Amino acid sequence: MKDITLQGITAPVLTPFCKNGEVNTEEYARLIKYITGCGIRGIFVGGTSGEFVNLRTEERERLLAAAKEAAEEEVTVLFNVTAMNEYELYHMIEWAKKEGADAVSVTAPYYHRYDEKALCRYFGKVAEAAEGMPVYLYNMSGMTNNPITPMVLKTVAEQHRNICGVKDSSMDFMTLLSYQVAMEKMDFELITGNDAQVLPALMTGAAGGIIAVASVFPELSFSIWSNFKEGNIEAAKASQKTVLQIRELFRSVMPTIAHKEALKLKGFDMGPSRFPFRDLTEEEMRKLKRGLVNLGMIKGD
Repeated sequence: MKDITLQGITAPVLTPFCKNGEVNTEEYARLIKYITGCGIRGIFVGGTSGEFVNLRTEERERLLAAAKEAAEEEVTVLFNVTAMNEYELYHMIEWAKKEGADAVSVTAPYYHRYDEKALCRYFGKVAEAAEGMPVYLYNMSGMTNNPITPMVLKTVAEQHRNICGVKDSSMDFMTLLSYQVAMEKMDFELITGNDAQVLPALMTGAAGGIIAVASVFPELSFSIWSNFKEGNIEAAKASQKTVLQIRELFRSVMPTIAHKEALKLKGFDMGPSRFPFRDLTEEEMRKLKRGLVNLGMIKGD
C-alpha cells in the first residue's frame, strides 16, 4: 500500500460549471494550480464542498481525471467514492485506482438510519474493494444522520489495515477527542473538517485539516499549519481567527455558493449554481463582498 499522509492542510476543491451547466474541468484544473501554488499539498476531489451529491457519476469521474492531470506529483489526491449502492460504490473505487488517486474517502451511508453493525459492514466492504489503497473515513453526521462512533472507527480500522484515517466534520470537538482516545495505540491520522477548529485540533495531536476555506484562500489556511509547525502560535492563532471569520461570513449567506462567489471575486469562472442550489441575491452578494473587504481578503471598489 502506498505510504501517504494528509498531514497539514488539504483543500476540498469546489466544482465550477460552464454556462450550459456542464462541469468546467478547465477551470477546475486552474483552481487546483492556484490552491497548490500556495503551499498546500493535498486536495480532496468530489467532497461535500465539491457538491458530489449533485453530480452525475461520469462528472465525478471527470473531476478526478482533471485533478490528476493538473496536480503536481507531490500533491496528494484524495477522492470521495461515497455511493448508496454496491455497484456504484465499487465502480467509483475502481475508477480511483484506474486514475491513480492516492487515497479514497467515504462517508457513512445516508438517508436511512443504520446501526453500528451495518456501518461496520459497509466500511468493511469499502476497505476490501479498495485493497492496496489508503482509505479515510469521513464523519459527516450532520448530513448522513449516521455518526461514525469511536467504536465503529476502532473496529473497522483493526479489521482493515488500509483504513488509515478519519476526517471528522461532526463540528463537535469532543468527537475528535474521543477518536483520539479510541485510536491512541494505532498508527492512524485524525483530520478535522471544521475550519474553526484547525489550530485546536493540531494542538491536541490531530494530523491536519480538510477545510473548505482552503479552496478559496489557500495561503491563509496553510499559514495556520506552517506557523504551528514553526512554533509561531500567536501567528497561527491570528490566521485561525481570520479563517473563522470567513467561515462565519460564508455560513451567514449560503455555504458552498458563498465560497464559489468569493472565488469569482478573485477572478475564477465558477459559473452558475447547480440545481438544487440557487444563485445568491444581489443583497447577499453585497454582504459577502463587504465582509471580505472588511477582513482584508479582497480589495474594495
